[in-house]
Amino acid sequence: MDSSWIQPNSPVIHFNPRVQIQTLNPQCKIRFQIETMELADSERATSNSPGAKRKMTPEPSGRKRYRGRYINNPSITTEDQQLWENCNKWEGETKKVVEAVLEKLEQVSPNGSDEEELLFALKKKTQQLKEKCLLENIYIGVFGQTGAGKSSLVNAVLEEESLLPTSSTGACTSAITKVQSGRGRKFKAEIEFLKEKEWNEELKVLVELCEKDDDSDDDDEDNKEVEMAKNKLKTIYGDYGPEKNYEDLIKMNIYQDIPKSGKKILSEENAEELSKKLDPYIRSKANQTNKIYWPFVKSVSVYIPNSQILPEGIALIDFPGSGDSNKARDEMWRENLINCSSVWIVSAISRALDEKLADEIFGTSIKSATNGGRCHDIAFICTKTDDIQWKEYAREHAFTEEEMNVPMKGHIIEPSEKKKQFCMLHRNDTVKAKMMKQCEVKWKRLMKNKSAQLEFSKDDLSVYTVSSRKYWDSVDGESSGVVSETEIPSLKKHIINMYLKERKKVVNDYVSEVWGMLHLLGSLNSNQNKQNIILSSRFDTMSKDLKKGLEAFAEHLECCGRDLQGHLKSGVEEAEKRCMKVIKQHAELPGAKSYQGYHKTLKAICRNDGVYNSARFGPINVNFDLSKSLYREIDTFSENNLQLNRGRRASMKGQLNRINLTLTNVIDQPLPTKSTDDARVWECRQNFMKTELNGLLNDLERQIIERKQHIYKAAILSVQSSMKPAYEEACQKKGVGVVPSMQRILTERLEKQNDLFKDAAASVMEKFNEMKDHLKEEMKNRMTITLKLGFSQWPGCNPLPDFENDLNQINPIWNEVKKN
Repeated sequence: MDSSWIQPNSPVIHFNPRVQIQTLNPQCKIRFQIETMELADSERATSNSPGAKRKMTPEPSGRKRYRGRYINNPSITTEDQQLWENCNKWEGETKKVVEAVLEKLEQVSPNGSDEEELLFALKKKTQQLKEKCLLENIYIGVFGQTGAGKSSLVNAVLEEESLLPTSSTGACTSAITKVQSGRGRKFKAEIEFLKEKEWNEELKVLVELCEKDDDSDDDDEDNKEVEMAKNKLKTIYGDYGPEKNYEDLIKMNIYQDIPKSGKKILSEENAEELSKKLDPYIRSKANQTNKIYWPFVKSVSVYIPNSQILPEGIALIDFPGSGDSNKARDEMWRENLINCSSVWIVSAISRALDEKLADEIFGTSIKSATNGGRCHDIAFICTKTDDIQWKEYAREHAFTEEEMNVPMKGHIIEPSEKKKQFCMLHRNDTVKAKMMKQCEVKWKRLMKNKSAQLEFSKDDLSVYTVSSRKYWDSVDGESSGVVSETEIPSLKKHIINMYLKERKKVVNDYVSEVWGMLHLLGSLNSNQNKQNIILSSRFDTMSKDLKKGLEAFAEHLECCGRDLQGHLKSGVEEAEKRCMKVIKQHAELPGAKSYQGYHKTLKAICRNDGVYNSARFGPINVNFDLSKSLYREIDTFSENNLQLNRGRRASMKGQLNRINLTLTNVIDQPLPTKSTDDARVWECRQNFMKTELNGLLNDLERQIIERKQHIYKAAILSVQSSMKPAYEEACQKKGVGVVPSMQRILTERLEKQNDLFKDAAASVMEKFNEMKDHLKEEMKNRMTITLKLGFSQWPGCNPLPDFENDLNQINPIWNEVKKN
């Protein structure tokens, strides 16, 4: 740190956030430069920084808004309800204190530049505290095959039976559907359409899938892939759509019916009416007469009013299954997945134990959690538990009449229904136990695999067995016993637990920050002239300790960079060895008869720059498979260096903990003084600096999570960019020998592009270095400002307003928050 910041016998540091200034002490001059409101421009305080949308967003201007204090949700416990109400109370009361403080500061008339500059900084920070909205977005991703009962599940959890369409007839959209709470009194839906360019790119793929390759070397069409393409073309262009060529379809100018804004808003008084309006944008129905738009739809956001089941900030995202051919939707799919804090994997209970998709989603979620994603909770949900042939099940398990005639608590039912209920519950328990065991086996396998680093434990895995139909029947019949057996209430409680955990954390951080700020304000008027030398010495000591801490942190980041460089070098060497084998595996027709017609899928893969969600072959990503060796090394690096849930010394979390402990110990040292007043003032400064330090470290963790995503995506995006010319050329090939021709083009590209994987590694290093430089700069700037503010003092003869009453109001709030 710059030793000229403070000199012996200087009484205070006067804070100037914009220009170089001098203290009023005639014996010495203290000069330092702080850029205009660095405090305001830090990532913690702005909405333009990476991840800001996910973090705390400003309150809408022109109106005050606190969360609703009325809670009507029988699924949560009395303790949870009390915590929910307390969080609302703590936030509301704290914001009132902040508003009162800001009002006092607004009434101060500064006398001279020193007062003006410090007052400007204090008002700016207080204004930020006033505008801060304690709303941490939590996304829950709902995955499963078509027909697994995802929409019915979401409707039941939200207690809106008709919100999302649940019919199994007709084609459903491949768009992502997001459901969240809205602020208005009506049910609303915001529909986002593909851009015309995005649709035209997809149209090329659909037309090629429908083309008859009479001269190709494989005439057996992949019916599932082709039927999906034909269905989309018929929906938009009529029955003859699949028979027309691309140029003729473009001339039809169908896109003129799509709003120029690319979005459409629907609004209704109830869920059922909104669902009817959504139909053309969600699915095709038999005998539908109005125009259908679902193939054009990119995403749908549904807002339900006054929901206590889905608190504001939580969104359920219904992810479509495989079979999408659009790059824009595919990219949105991946972006939404990586932002999910929780993943629900939905399968019908009859196939849950050997559901291949469930296993794939589990693995994908693990990767999301370990490499930049936020996932820290995975729930396997077995649906349709009431769909059971109970007589067969009873015979299979040799149940006796006596066993099945167990009295059912809370309700009276017919003997046959009682037996069915018994079999259903028995199967639920059996499947749940087996699935939980499978989950733990997978978890243990991944824990042993050094290429996978888990940011969550096996305690974050859960299994639910639910019946949406039984839930609605039970609710209508007011049978509370059966309602609980459907486990829909348990899922509601699962959501509330996630919400309260995050809500409690952000409220704690907010109240802590306000509490620290008020301690600073209350100490600015104090006369510390008697302790000039002590304060100067303490500032100098803390500056040196801060400098050491920053140097250690910077060195750790440099070591991480060298470690990553070594891992990437090994990954490049391995990727170069196996890349031809990868291309051959993707380009060759699989040998089994049932896989014929793959040449159409291969062309769709190339048309989509190496990425395609096939209706028959599942998700395909050639770029990732080419980069897999690189990603094994990146995974290992992440495990060793970027963990945030474990405080190992070598991990990023360990380093942040070390800095926190070192600087806190320095701040906690008392002043060598016998004056009670001086000790009290110093304690106020200590409280401010410690709360700012904690806030900084919390923000750095959020920023690391955000930037890990960019590091992880860099390799695959680089490989995709390098392979793009080959993809574009390959997808134009037609006729006999089309597959060998496409394979030749792809392999030649790999042979000519010698530095393809080195470039990918360089992209990863570039993103890491951006994170490294940002973290060093953010830590230095924020801690420098905190230290200088912590030693600043109001320079004028006229004192600042008295903030003792405001501090007395925030103290009991902070004490309550700490207890919880």
